[in-house]
Amino acid sequence: MVPTGPKEKPLTVKPQTAEPPLRLAEFLLDAPNLVTLGGLAVGLGALGLVVQERFGPALCLALGAILIDHLDGRLARNRPERSPALHTFGAHLDCYADFVSKGVFPALMLLTLGAFSPVFWLIAGTHLTVIAIRYSYEFVPGAPRRGLSPDYSILAFALLYLASPRWGSVYPGILAAVMIAMAGLNLAPFTPPKLRGLGLIAFVVSSLTLMAFLAGRP
Repeated sequence: MVPTGPKEKPLTVKPQTAEPPLRLAEFLLDAPNLVTLGGLAVGLGALGLVVQERFGPALCLALGAILIDHLDGRLARNRPERSPALHTFGAHLDCYADFVSKGVFPALMLLTLGAFSPVFWLIAGTHLTVIAIRYSYEFVPGAPRRGLSPDYSILAFALLYLASPRWGSVYPGILAAVMIAMAGLNLAPFTPPKLRGLGLIAFVVSSLTLMAFLAGRP
């Protein structure tokens, strides 16, 4: 039996004597994994826009990466014929892609807005550590789900950016405070409901609406 974490992400895959090993191309051409790679590319694009200080379009891409993350998960769940090896590869690839869009991206945005000051380095480093711990915890066999999804951190960043003109020079400090609060919620000992049904529809509509506003912002 393949051990799984709270999201049915297997930790390892036992050798299957009846099934020949897959080639690397077969892992990469698997439909859910292709979508995940697309999400990774979008997340990397968001990083590039942050470096150029185009924060509106960058947040737009980061939200797009989150929607792609939900899409690849849905594709994977609807393909029960996928081998354990493909499932394991996809689960890990998904976490690495998420770490870019939900871990590195917010940290880099905060650092850029905060002129890379030591205090912001500390907060950004704490955020990255929390995200790494959270995604590692998901692979612990039998571990319960806990903490708020980092998806909501990107939503919060997007909302704060749209309101940033009224805050002026204190905006980076507000962003840092929200990042600290969200980091605590990401590892908090509670089990939030999964996004599904009307909740998922509301999340997607909210994200698309924010993307429409952010796309035209500098």
